[in-house]
This record gives sequence, C-alpha cells and structure tokens, in this order.
Amino acid sequence: MSTAARSRVSELIEINQDALIYRFIAQLTEVNPVGILPEGLRMANAFAGDIVEGPLAGSRIWGVDPFLLRPDGVGVVDAPETISGAGRHIQAWARGYAVAPERMEMPPLEALLAPDFKWPDVDFRFTGCVLFRTADPELDALNRTIGILSGTVNMGTRRLDVTARAAG
Repeated sequence: MSTAARSRVSELIEINQDALIYRFIAQLTEVNPVGILPEGLRMANAFAGDIVEGPLAGSRIWGVDPFLLRPDGVGVVDAPETISGAGRHIQAWARGYAVAPERMEMPPLEALLAPDFKWPDVDFRFTGCVLFRTADPELDALNRTIGILSGTVNMGTRRLDVTARAAG
C-alpha cells in the first residue's frame, strides 16, 4: 500500500461516509469442522486473499473464522482478520451472517460431517460489519470507522468476495 493510498484512506473516510474501504477476494484455505455443539456446527475456517479495490488495494488479508452454522442454516461469521501491505498492518474484526439462497434447503448439520459430503457451488449472501485497529497514524481514521460488509461466500468453490464501505 503506497503512501498516497494511506492518506487517501483517511481522506475518503473523513469526507465520504459511504467510502469504499476495500473489496477483497479470498479463498478458504482450510475448512476444519470442530463438531456439533448445542448452538450448531462449529468450524475453524482459515482464509487468505487480496484486496482488489479501494485505497487498500494491493494488500493481503487473512485470518481464521471460528464459523458457526446454526441449525436454521444461518452461518455466523466472527472473524479476526489481518490486513498487510507495504510493511503496514491493520487488525480487523468482522462479524455477520451468511445466508443461503431462499431456494436452497440446507441439509441437517450431521450430514455436513459425512466424509462424502460436498458443498454445492452456491453463493451465500454475506452481510455484516467490521471494526479496525491500527497503530499507523496515516490510517488512524480506520480506528473510528465501522465498515458495512456485503458480499458472497461459496463453500463449494471456497471463494469469498466481500466489500466494506464506511458506515454513515
């Protein structure tokens, strides 16, 4: 991330409350079921990718989400993230829901643990928010910004496509 990009982050967020913070495309690099708990199926899902749009473009993003798939089929994201570029780092905490398309009937949680289970190639809608922490003075505006997240999660292809915009 260049110096110009860092100063643009502060400028955009301070001036435009709907500013694009980032859009990233990532892959789930590991999907590790922990097991079925009273609240649903817990997984530890690692992800890594690139920020492809916005003032943070060119940075990497990665983390491990202790994902929970509830019995009603709603996925609960609670993902600590790290964003790094040009030797600078941002810690982020994303929370939200991944919801299957209305036409899709979710199988029972037990079926997802079967060795032969394959996730379908279907985009789940993702909606949430993200909070940021950074020690970089040029990115300080992120420390008081809530990002509104929207995008898709596809467990079949393991692809994440997520956009964050500054909350108004």
